[in-house]
Parts: sequence; structure tokens; C-alpha cells
Amino acid sequence: YRAYYQALIDELREKHRFTGARVGQPQNWYSFSSGIPGILFSAVFAMGGKARSEIYIDQGDQEVNKLIFDNLRAKEEKITDTYGAPIVWERLDDKRASRIAVYREGVIEASDSELEEIRKWHIDNLLKIKEVFTNEIKSALRSIK
Repeated sequence: YRAYYQALIDELREKHRFTGARVGQPQNWYSFSSGIPGILFSAVFAMGGKARSEIYIDQGDQEVNKLIFDNLRAKEEKITDTYGAPIVWERLDDKRASRIAVYREGVIEASDSELEEIRKWHIDNLLKIKEVFTNEIKSALRSIK
């Protein structure tokens, strides 16, 4: 995981100015600041052989998190059309946080060439998530305050 995420954050920092992060961690996920408190953009190797790029909504208050999620979900058709790929909306009613994600097949034990493809997919989707969702998230926050 450390080597995978090190290459991921190096490219996001050096080529895309997406992050100032410098050190990969030995865990199955890496989260990046969205610039909005309580909202993270993450690259994840999830259970079930899936790779995930996500928005993680956790402002520390379950009710606020669900309001933000519901406000975004109300714009699902517009957001999905803009995004151009299927989006999975995970309200996570039994948890404090909520998640909005895109998935693909992928495991950390994959070959180097497959990991390079997954890394490119993570990067492309993190950049797209930032582009498509940042203003929508800010709008959702304004509407609940």
C-alpha cells in the first residue's frame, strides 16, 4: 500500500497540484483535503476486490452529514450527467458519515501493470470528483446553514 499511495500522491502533487501530501501510508486508503472542512476525497482499496474513489462526508454530526448528502443526492441526475459515469450514493444510515463513490475492480495484489491502470483510474476520478463536486458541496453547505 505504501508504494502504491506514494506514487499516487507524488503524481497528484507534482503533475496536478491536487495535494501537498508527501508520504504514502501502509493502509488500504488515502484521504486528501477537499479544502472544505469535513469533506475528504479518498482513494481506497475496498473489500470485495474493488477500488474506490470517493467523497467522504463527515462534519462530526450525523444529522448535518445526512443533510449534506441528501442535498447532493437531490441533484443526482445533473451530477451524474456532468460526471459521465455511474456514481454510487451511500448514505450509510447506520454510520455518522456518508459516502459518494465510483468503483472498479481492483486489488493491491494485482500485477504492476494492473496497479498502474488502477492508479491512473484513481487519479482521473479524484480530479473529476474535485471538478464536478466542489461547487455542489459548497452549495449544499450554504443551503443547510
